[in-house]
Amino acid sequence: MRHKGNSIGAGVLLPLLLLVGTLQAQPAIDPEADTLLRAMSDNLQGRTSAVFRVADTIDDVHDDGLKLQFAHVREVTVVRPDKLKMEITGDLTNRTLWKDGSTLTVLDRDENVYASIPAPGTIDETIDMLLEKYGMSVPAADLLSANPYDALTQGCDEVFYVGEGYVGEEVCHHLAFIAPDIEYQLWIAMGDKPAPRKMVITYKLLPGEPQYTQQLLGVGNADEIDEAVFASEIPEDAEQIDFHPVAMPE
Repeated sequence: MRHKGNSIGAGVLLPLLLLVGTLQAQPAIDPEADTLLRAMSDNLQGRTSAVFRVADTIDDVHDDGLKLQFAHVREVTVVRPDKLKMEITGDLTNRTLWKDGSTLTVLDRDENVYASIPAPGTIDETIDMLLEKYGMSVPAADLLSANPYDALTQGCDEVFYVGEGYVGEEVCHHLAFIAPDIEYQLWIAMGDKPAPRKMVITYKLLPGEPQYTQQLLGVGNADEIDEAVFASEIPEDAEQIDFHPVAMPE
């Protein structure tokens, strides 16, 4: 939702794995899925920087059962271990997030307000802090993790290989992940550099079982990242406000 009042919290980042804290460990992973996940994780871990664009949609389920879908595009720049920029444009949220290594700043471009909090440490540590202290998840957090294999499989009961499937015109490997509270699917590019192409998450315990979908649009040149991109750019007339926890769904 767009900002209202005097705090940044709800709607800063659309939820990805809101219920991750309730999940269990030790999944049963079939050998083909395990091999693909480890190869993708190794490929992602080998990259110290990345620039990419993703499109996502999320369902909004009303009390009467009406299900509406809202869309966003996210431009993401990452330099490991501790720098991140995410610019979000779309139906519900038009915001920019910067992590410069020590501080996290979020600008709501619609409301012209911003908030900053200390965020020392790695990207993973900042993502954990957002979830634990503020109840917010960063979309693609598992794929931004320093260890995507562990992040994706933690809490799952079962992970299995579905088969080959299309993402647009590209044929990919299609995997499914089953957990007590959520189910999600991941499409991985074929070839010697396996990388994520699409993810679909179903929130089984929420009314109407809403889905979140994220698909890669394109990849930029990570060799040309200017570190100045991680410095927050706040309009002179923007109002500084508080960063408050999200009210979690009951």
